[in-house]
Amino acid sequence: MARVGKILLLVLVLLILAAIGYQARKVAVIGWESVVGYQTPYLTRLPRGSAAEPLARRVVLVLVDGLRLDVSRNLARLNELQRQGAALSVRVGQPSLSYPSWTVIASGAWQEVSGVTTNWHKEEVQVDTVFRAARDAGMPVVVVGGGGWEKLYGSHLTEYVKVPWPEDESAPPEAWARMDEESFHLAIRVLEEHPEGLILVYFGGTDKLAHQYGVGSQYREEVQRVDASIGRLAEQLDPENDVLIVTADHGHVDRGGHGGWEPSVLRVPLVMVGKAIRPGVYTERLQVDIAPTIAALLGLPIPVHAQGRPLVEMLDAPADVKGRIGVNAGLQLVGFYDAYAHALGVRPFAGEVLTRYRERLAQGEEGALSGMWAEITARAQAARAKRFWRERLLRLPLALGIALLPVLYLLLFRRRLRQILFPLSFALIYFVFYNALFFGQGYTWSLSAFNSENQIKAFFNERLLDAALSFIVAGLLLSLASWKQPLLQTLERMVTFAFFVGYLLLLQVDLFYWLYDIRYPWALPDLRMGFKCHIDLLQMMSTGLLGVVLAPLGVLVGWGMQRWRKTQVAQDSSCATGGP
Repeated sequence: MARVGKILLLVLVLLILAAIGYQARKVAVIGWESVVGYQTPYLTRLPRGSAAEPLARRVVLVLVDGLRLDVSRNLARLNELQRQGAALSVRVGQPSLSYPSWTVIASGAWQEVSGVTTNWHKEEVQVDTVFRAARDAGMPVVVVGGGGWEKLYGSHLTEYVKVPWPEDESAPPEAWARMDEESFHLAIRVLEEHPEGLILVYFGGTDKLAHQYGVGSQYREEVQRVDASIGRLAEQLDPENDVLIVTADHGHVDRGGHGGWEPSVLRVPLVMVGKAIRPGVYTERLQVDIAPTIAALLGLPIPVHAQGRPLVEMLDAPADVKGRIGVNAGLQLVGFYDAYAHALGVRPFAGEVLTRYRERLAQGEEGALSGMWAEITARAQAARAKRFWRERLLRLPLALGIALLPVLYLLLFRRRLRQILFPLSFALIYFVFYNALFFGQGYTWSLSAFNSENQIKAFFNERLLDAALSFIVAGLLLSLASWKQPLLQTLERMVTFAFFVGYLLLLQVDLFYWLYDIRYPWALPDLRMGFKCHIDLLQMMSTGLLGVVLAPLGVLVGWGMQRWRKTQVAQDSSCATGGP
């Protein structure tokens, strides 16, 4: 009866692991959809602020999709523009995908505030943008390019000049080159028709070629062609009235992906040249600073949800004009962050910072705006962290229960420590195998792991197969190492092996749950940890369900080895006695 009871207990453990594996899939879907369908709580309707006098008549913003910072430094025409104007790099937000980054550039709001987190965003953006501010001020606002610009910003624009894209996303390099060349020719026409306002020219072929071929010759050749087009666009502008801004939405890893945290993805060029731009090489700024700077150049109110600031240190303007820009920026930041504090459930903090800086801002003091912005931003980050920790305290009892409840199984071995160390070592072998497969293929815990959205399903299915293969190999090695043991002990070892694999994965998922939960109603989680958690959940799904099959298979292997050994011993004995 004791043997039957132990067998039933081991079967129960396997069934529990399978149930956890099944639930892991549901949790993975909830987390993924919570990021994809993230609903921002920060888009409060706010009144527009005031604006200072315009510094330029027209701003032409050129966005080269996927232009890496290191690649941009080898572009002759862009480097020439850098020497004439302001040159620096800007840091991209997370996730570093095209639609989210376009929205950061247009609004000055990070992804967590704008609510645009993926390229699957299907509606017009709700966050305020410099496009809308310019349109409301009666200026021409024109976008030249393909992709989703009209879908995202249609009502924010006065005109959208669509550039046809190749019907096949895997079109050859010549097709994408023709598309970018068409963008250039249409941009020339728009510049002739609109001597003032805000014009955005988008080159998308560079990004498509990086996705198809990696950051190799096809991508670099197209970047060179686009660089020549930028040079020709610059020749059409009047430096006494116009400002040319060249930047990128994100970079790429070498194999072509983006969306993650890699330096080659997160750091992109920003070049500004023309009217009211102070030449020089500047230290790195943030992508959210672009929209407020465009607003300052055109004499527009800063978009109400902007989290960045005008880069006044790069503007060539009198101190009193910079003072008005600084005060207006300070009032906009106070308006947004007071609403932000309300959404977080904390006391407003921005107004008291502005009070201390207001006189210095009004005088156009160098560094006053950056100092005020840094202090307000630091307080916002502290308020955000405070809410995270408040919620972590509430989740702590459940997180501890999830972590400690499985220890009950280990109490069965409290007098037989050596019985659990042996299967534990093979559980660790599983993780060695799995991580060797994952990192050995050049992957990291990053959305940059896949080159395009249509590869996502296949990528995650491959991770399920990697987990299954690693689990089977480590489990069969354990069964081969246990063949001399009684079959019940082999079963016990196999179940304990499956338990340790599941438990060690559960601890990692449980840590992420404690830190960020599995739903994200008010903030995006750390996406590197989130990606890892998704991979861990896929492993739990694969190994949990497979354990029901692998444990009896291991026993069968042990039984077969014992039968084979008995046959060998019998044959050897027969030979020794001279039998047939």
